[in-house]
Amino acid sequence: MSTVSDAIAFLEEFAPPMLAESWDNVGLLVGRRDCVLKKVMTCLTLTPDVAQEAVTEGVQLIVTHHPVLFRGTKTISDSTSEGRMLLTLIEKKIAVYSPHTSFDSAQTGVNQQLATSFGLNDVLPIRPTEVGGSIGSGRLGTLTNAISLNEFLGVVRIAANAAYVEYCGQLNASVQQVAVACGSAAEFMEDAITLGCDTFVTGEARFHSALAARDRGVNLILLGHYSSERPAVESLAGMMADAFAGTEVFASRVETDPLAVCIP
Repeated sequence: MSTVSDAIAFLEEFAPPMLAESWDNVGLLVGRRDCVLKKVMTCLTLTPDVAQEAVTEGVQLIVTHHPVLFRGTKTISDSTSEGRMLLTLIEKKIAVYSPHTSFDSAQTGVNQQLATSFGLNDVLPIRPTEVGGSIGSGRLGTLTNAISLNEFLGVVRIAANAAYVEYCGQLNASVQQVAVACGSAAEFMEDAITLGCDTFVTGEARFHSALAARDRGVNLILLGHYSSERPAVESLAGMMADAFAGTEVFASRVETDPLAVCIP
């Protein structure tokens, strides 16, 4: 039977911890390594409703993209929502692992999957690591043929299964050299411009980043944080299911985007 330790070995080979940003909190965050796995659940964010789903489903390991205990937590008690959630998981012997920015930057991680789904060719990291040119932060690549921003917006929305996308740019503008950085990653836009990209795609960005994009003449596309990362969480469940025969692996079925779209 597979154990939490076996799952960690798989995850650390797929998304090596050395790829994580220095400010991140990745790895086994809760639980015992020797626990036998019967069920594993992946999710984007471990919230109380997702944790309750894990309890109800009899899960032994949650793989959450966004880490719990992210900031300097000094106490775990029932005085906070996160504390109550973690106490329940510990009492139910449910382990929690987060690959976070290691998963973002991995060779077949979140950003690579986004770039591929958008139809980009010759994909490379925006910021390569020192150990290899095929891994690193963000991705950039080239469409086989230039298309309009209007057309590319449709490609992006469908590929990420996004309810909507926001953009900055002229709808008839040309798109061919594209950079991608999942989540909240507007800090990569300047890199993308320097590398000759005409379009930058991320999950979310501040208002002033949109002003900067307009000023610099680069197309900016915002997918929404959830839409930019949730598809990869679902694909990770499939990869783990293939790797661990006899263990049920599924992506959270109750997790939803906390933001909704108002259509008058």
